[in-house]
Amino acid sequence: MNHEQVRQLALNTYFHSQKHFYHPQYMIYQETNENLLELFRYYDVKDKDVLSVLASSDQVLSCYYCGAKSIDTFDKVYLTLFYYYLRKWVILYQKQLYPSHSFFESGDKNIYDLICQVRPTNIDEENAIIFWKYYLELNQFKADKYLFYLSIIKQPKPFGDSIDRIKGIFDKEISFTCMDFFKDTTIQKKYDVLLLSNILEYASTQKQLYFARRNIESLLKDDGIAICTYLRNRDTSYAHKKEVHILTSHSLKLDGDNCTYYEPLWNDRIKLAYSYQLKKK
Repeated sequence: MNHEQVRQLALNTYFHSQKHFYHPQYMIYQETNENLLELFRYYDVKDKDVLSVLASSDQVLSCYYCGAKSIDTFDKVYLTLFYYYLRKWVILYQKQLYPSHSFFESGDKNIYDLICQVRPTNIDEENAIIFWKYYLELNQFKADKYLFYLSIIKQPKPFGDSIDRIKGIFDKEISFTCMDFFKDTTIQKKYDVLLLSNILEYASTQKQLYFARRNIESLLKDDGIAICTYLRNRDTSYAHKKEVHILTSHSLKLDGDNCTYYEPLWNDRIKLAYSYQLKKK
């Protein structure tokens, strides 16, 4: 994105937040609702090449902490990349894992002042600075609740509450691809692990799931594994159910029982993860 496109995105995001409703194109998850601590106990990423959805950045930080050899990222919207850099600045300079609640609710000019002092190390970080400065100026130095999906989730992560365990990731330049996972991917590299988080939850048709599975198979190495943490039958057709069955065919089991955890957003217990493994031919 060039600077003018970044400013236009900030302006669109601001105007959307004034309408007071959530929309995936202009929404960021403050933190993940996944139990990443348990997930990474059973899915090993140490010394592996990982492609992860960027989302709240918790997935990427966890992969780094758990010793992944390389981590590339993707998401449907650039906002997640800008949030990654916001978290970077808050972690490195304010010694907090997440931006403060005053930033979200009542306005926090301290974060604006912090952003004004940041010296970017690459074009993506420069764009993130432009986005946040312009957006916060428009929105009176706060992040509207309709931009951030706010909820007190507090699911455990491998890195716990320790900033020292994860801040080394910011010494590296993050690789980010903006793409819709329900359309053809442009990524040519292959990975040992593909971390999808809740992406497949948003597939409402068999066609979308078909594209997702085709992307998964094109991105994985032989015996590589794709991990997702939520998937629903949104379509009652046989074809849709068949795709769901294929993509959840290797759900994580412990001692013969499905491993579940309490998910506060839905007030229910859900499976820790589903996995789809690309077997050698």
